Amino acid sequence: MSKKRVIAIILAVVVILGGITVSSISAIVSSFISNSSSSNVDPFTEETEQQGSASKRIAHLTLNGEISDESGGGLFGGSGYDHDAFMKQLDNVKKDKSVKGVLLTVNSPGGGTYPSDEIYNKIKQIKKKGKKVYVHMESLAASGGYYVSAPADKIYAGPQSMVGSIGVIMSNVDYSGLQKKLGIKENVIKSGAHKDILSSSRPMTSDEKNILQSMLNDSFDRFINIVKNGRHMSEKKVRKLADGRVYSAQQAKENGLIDNIGYQNEALTALKKDIHAKNAEVFEYSDSVNIFSTLFSAKSTIKQFNSDIKGIKSVITNDSKAKPMYLYEG
Repeated sequence: MSKKRVIAIILAVVVILGGITVSSISAIVSSFISNSSSSNVDPFTEETEQQGSASKRIAHLTLNGEISDESGGGLFGGSGYDHDAFMKQLDNVKKDKSVKGVLLTVNSPGGGTYPSDEIYNKIKQIKKKGKKVYVHMESLAASGGYYVSAPADKIYAGPQSMVGSIGVIMSNVDYSGLQKKLGIKENVIKSGAHKDILSSSRPMTSDEKNILQSMLNDSFDRFINIVKNGRHMSEKKVRKLADGRVYSAQQAKENGLIDNIGYQNEALTALKKDIHAKNAEVFEYSDSVNIFSTLFSAKSTIKQFNSDIKGIKSVITNDSKAKPMYLYEG
C-alpha cells in the first residue's frame, strides 16, 4: 500500500470521527447566514486605496488563482480563490450607484467552465448598468482567466504576462492496465451503454470520445463567441488564435487580445480618464470584522472541509471524474 494511500486512510478516519460535529456546525452556520443574508448583512467592508470623490468611485477587485466553485486552500492545497465571496463582491459593485468603474486584476490559469461563465455573466450585468470595466492582467490570464476578461472595456497586461490559452480541456486516467496486472476487476451494472463513460477501469471507446468531444465543442464555441464579441474580432480570426497556446503580452497585443501593455497604475489612470473622474476614490473589499463575517468564514472553512472529504475519498477509491475545464495546465 502506498504512503499516500496510508495517509489518506488515516485522514479519512479523522474526518469520519469528526463528521457528525462538522455537519451539525455546518447546519447551524448555514441557517444563521441564510437568515442574516435576508436582512442584507454584508460580510465585507471597504478599504480605501486612494482618497477621492465619494460620488464617483472605482472598485478594485482581484481574481487570483484557479477559478472553482469550491473554496480554496485545505488539506489538498488550492488556490485560495473563494467563488462565493467574489460573486458577492461583483453583486455589491453592481448595486452601488456611486461605483462608476471597476478595475479587475486577474492572475489566473482559469478553471471550471461553469464558475468562469458565472463571473463573465456578472461582469456583463455590471456593464449594462453603465459602469466601465477595465482588466489588468498580472503574470497569467489564461483560459478561464481570459474568458472572464474578454467583456472588459479595456484590457491591460504586464510586459511579462502570459495571455490566452483559448480552449477547453477534459481528461481522465485509464487504470485498466494496472488493474489487470494486480488482478483487480470491476463489475459494473448499468442502464445504458454510456452510463459509465469516463470509467477509469477500462479504455474509452471511440463512440465515447465522440460524445465527449461534441460536449467540449459546445463549450469551445461559446468561448469563441465571447472573445469574438468582447474583442470585436471575426470568428475566423478568433478560431485561428484559439489553438490552446498562451501568448506573450506583445503577441497578445499584436493579435488584438489585449489593448495595451502596462502596469496596474496605468490601467487605473486610463479608467479614471474614461469615467471623467481623475479624483475618483479607489477602494477594495475586505472581510468585515464582526460575528457575521466570522460565521461566513466558518461556512467557507466547513465547505472546504467537506471538499477535503471528497478529496480523501478520491485518493482512496480513485473516484476522480473528469469535467470540461477552461484551464491552462502549463
